[in-house]
Amino acid sequence: MARLSLVNDRGTPRLLVKCDYNERHLVKLASFGVARWRPKEKAYSLPTEPVVIRRLTEFMKDLRVDPGVLDWADRLRQHQEVVMSSVKDTSPLTEKPLVPFQMASVRFLASARRAILGHDMGTGKTPISCVALDYVNASKVLIVCPNTVKWSWVDHLNEWSSQRNIFVLESASSSGAGATVLSGNRDRRDDLLAETLTLNEECVIIMNYSQLRIHSKLLCSFDFDVLIADEAHRVGNRKAQQTEAFLNVAKVSVYVWMLTGTPVRNRYTDLYTLLSACDPVRFSSYWNFVNIHLASVPNYYGGVDIVGLRDPEGFNSMLSTYMYRVEKKEAMPELPDKLYHDYRLVMLPEQHRLYQQMEEEFLISIEKQLENGEKLETILRAPNVAAQIIRLRQLCLTPEILGGPPSSAKLEALKDTLQDIEGSFIIFSCFRKFLSYVSDVLEELKIPFGLIVGGQSSWERAEVVSALNSGKIRAVLGTIQSMGEGLNLQSARTAIFCDTDWVPAVNEQAEARIHRGAITERPVIIRLFHPGTVEADIRMACRRKERIAGETTGQVEAVREMLIRRGREALGSY
Repeated sequence: MARLSLVNDRGTPRLLVKCDYNERHLVKLASFGVARWRPKEKAYSLPTEPVVIRRLTEFMKDLRVDPGVLDWADRLRQHQEVVMSSVKDTSPLTEKPLVPFQMASVRFLASARRAILGHDMGTGKTPISCVALDYVNASKVLIVCPNTVKWSWVDHLNEWSSQRNIFVLESASSSGAGATVLSGNRDRRDDLLAETLTLNEECVIIMNYSQLRIHSKLLCSFDFDVLIADEAHRVGNRKAQQTEAFLNVAKVSVYVWMLTGTPVRNRYTDLYTLLSACDPVRFSSYWNFVNIHLASVPNYYGGVDIVGLRDPEGFNSMLSTYMYRVEKKEAMPELPDKLYHDYRLVMLPEQHRLYQQMEEEFLISIEKQLENGEKLETILRAPNVAAQIIRLRQLCLTPEILGGPPSSAKLEALKDTLQDIEGSFIIFSCFRKFLSYVSDVLEELKIPFGLIVGGQSSWERAEVVSALNSGKIRAVLGTIQSMGEGLNLQSARTAIFCDTDWVPAVNEQAEARIHRGAITERPVIIRLFHPGTVEADIRMACRRKERIAGETTGQVEAVREMLIRRGREALGSY
């Protein structure tokens, strides 16, 4: 006879299975490898997870389940039912002009309390959150967001909520309408934050993720009604200090709302940190999450590779308790589709010669290492290899970046293309230095423009966005890293990608800057690339893989394509 009970282990509820020696192998089979034998209790300890309970009862027909376990599972089920029913209520709840799915989203955030709002980019997650603050009568609010969208949050709060006591944390002194700036060095900001949170019963603090990490110790000494994490995928790395800071502040917050249009950017494990912020008891162990929910296989390096979900239907059912996601086509069926134009460009002669020379030297060095018995994945972990791939990508833009001649087919194509574009537009590149050459083209064509890159204050970026939307400038140049998240650039009808990122979700985020809101014309996405180069290899790798598992995997796939393209098919098997 075996017995399943619920015990309190240092403040954390755990399942405990006491059984005869002959039944111990059944516990192992039913527990996904997460059972831990505890000699003192002469029992197995397991995480509190309904899937584990279900498996135990299936494998162990004589298992006796204590009432405490049933009560816990019933409370979890009731909470799930409340959350799921909340999204079915689309009736009006405010005078603000929200559409039905947005009103359901407000109710979801309120009922779930700690949740992931995973709607597609451009569906109004920020207005939803602002309205939800009033819906739950929030007093002390902390909003963490990319530096680029701090002042966008200020504008949305002033428009969509009754919150007026707004403070923005900045490293340098600046001014902006609608909020008070808290600026200075680290110690000065600490003092200002402490004073603000102590003296104001009602306030909203807006800061970026690096500031959250820097000031987390102070923030953890205050209680927040609501913690909002905008672009919450930025805390997906469970080992990062930034993530640790976020989880610590989440512990002292009643409501935790994580907003991201790409909750799963590369792999299902991206969800773990977000789920652990939602329910730190249920998701207290990364490896328990992997072993219970994900299917994995051993890899060459002694670790494991995630290959999918153990039970897709069960996983999505579990996820419905914590995440609400509406895709753009479902939310806004009237939103026109994007129109893609891929421009295949032939390199200029000198540019092509330099590229061919560098790529050949690169592949010869890889061949030598492969002949010595090294694996391709191991070779590409070396920093110098990653740097070489970056140089190849830069040559595809212009050799000038590397001190070479001013020979660029892409700049020539931009001169022709921009003369035919009507209205405003935005231009993306992964490389900040290349934007200086693009700005020369715009100045030559007498097109007024703004620039959004790293190192700017959030106010400066907001000024550029405002200038574009008001028609003061016609174009915005920016890096995908700085301009690819959170910004509303829907007044532009065209986005030009001089190059693209390794991860498709990052490119999609950038495209969403103009594919959002109430646009009526199809936005045009122009992508410049050179066939027969690393750019084409990256495109091929991205198309073949639904998600690229991190930048390193992207490099492996791209170099495999490169080897095959250069007639080295035999090496493609490494």
